[in-house]
Amino acid sequence: MISSKRAQLEVTFNWVYVLIAGAVILLFFAGIVVKQKAASEDNLSRMAMNIMDKIFAGARAAEKTKDFVDISGLADYTFYFDCDNEVSTYGLKGYANPKEDEVHAIFAPLELQGTRMILWSLPYKLPYKTMDFLFITTDKTKYFFVGQDEFVEEFLNATQDNTDKRKSISAEAVIDLEDITPGKTFQIRIVDVEGKIQPKALLPPPLLDKLKGYGDNKVTAVSFTGTNQVNFFQKEDDHWKQLNSNPVQIVSLGGERDAAKYAAVFAGNDKVYECNMKKAFRRLELVNEVYGGVEIVSLKPGGKLGEIAAYYQAHPELGLTGQCQSYLSEAEENVMVSMQMHQLKTKMCKLEYTKCVELIDSADKLKKANTNLAEKGDCIPLY
Repeated sequence: MISSKRAQLEVTFNWVYVLIAGAVILLFFAGIVVKQKAASEDNLSRMAMNIMDKIFAGARAAEKTKDFVDISGLADYTFYFDCDNEVSTYGLKGYANPKEDEVHAIFAPLELQGTRMILWSLPYKLPYKTMDFLFITTDKTKYFFVGQDEFVEEFLNATQDNTDKRKSISAEAVIDLEDITPGKTFQIRIVDVEGKIQPKALLPPPLLDKLKGYGDNKVTAVSFTGTNQVNFFQKEDDHWKQLNSNPVQIVSLGGERDAAKYAAVFAGNDKVYECNMKKAFRRLELVNEVYGGVEIVSLKPGGKLGEIAAYYQAHPELGLTGQCQSYLSEAEENVMVSMQMHQLKTKMCKLEYTKCVELIDSADKLKKANTNLAEKGDCIPLY
C-alpha cells in the first residue's frame, strides 16, 4: 500500500512539473510573440511618421492647395498633434517615434482618425508673406458653422468640391446648435461666428441627445468675438468649458483667406494655436531682416530697402524729382520708419504674446507706405 501511494504521489508530482514547465515554455514563447508584435508596431509607427513627414513637407510647398491622402490602412490608429515651447509634435497615439517640428506652423485637432487625411496650405502675410500655414484634418472630423457671417460662405466655398465630395472638407452651415447632426464622425468642431457660445453655457438638450457616445474631448468649439479675437471651448458634461483664460488675439490684416483666422478653426486648442503663431512671429523677424536689414531698428536700412535707397541715391534723375527718396525715408509715414517700427514690434511680440496684437497696426502702416511708394511715387516697391 505504501509503495502504491508513493507511486501515485510521484505520478502527481510529475504531472504538476509537466504543467509548470509547459506553462513556463508557453509564457516564454508568448513573450517572444509580444515582443515581436511590439517591435513590428514600433516599426510601423516609425515608417508611418517618416512617410507623413515627407507628405507634410510636400503639402507645405504646394501653396494654396489641398491634398487628400489615403490613410485607410491606418484607420484603426489615432494620430495626435501637439505644440509646446514652439515645437510641434505629432505621431501615432500609444506608440513611440513621434516627429518634432520647430520651424513650420501646423494647425490640427489634438487627435485624428479617418480614412483620408486632408492637408491644406495657406500663406500667412504680415504684410508680406511670412510663411505657409499647414492645416490638417480628416474625413471623420466635421465642422459645423453656426451663425451668419461672410466668413462662413467664404470657408465653404474654399473647402467644398461640388463635383467630387471626396475632395471636400466635411463642413456644414447651420442656423442653431440644435440643428447639428454629427453623423458617423470621430469628432466635431463647432465654429461660432457670432460669439454666442459663452463659458459654462448649457448645451441645448436636442444636441446633447445627438452627442451621446461622444467623449467630451471629441466635441470642441471656437467662438469669434469682438475684433480679431477667438475663444476655445470643449464640452464638459452638459455645458461648455472655456479653455483659454483671456481672448486669443488673431494677428492678421484680415481680408479673404485670412490664414490666421482659418488656423483657429483647425487648431486643437488655444495652446496649440498660440504655440504655432509664435513660430510665425519668429520667422517674421527674419523676413523683416531680409527686407529691411539687421540694423533697421536703428534706422540704418539694409536688405532690399537698402538696395532701393542706394539705387535712387546713385540715380536721382530716376526718382521723379525726389519723390522716391521721400516715400522711402522722408515722408511722414515713409517705408523706412514703418519698417523700423514693424521690426521693433516683432521683437516685443517674441517676448510676450499679448504684445503681438500691435503687429496689426505696424503691418498696416508698412503696407500703406509701400503702396504710396509704388503708386503715388511710381517707384520700386519694397515687396
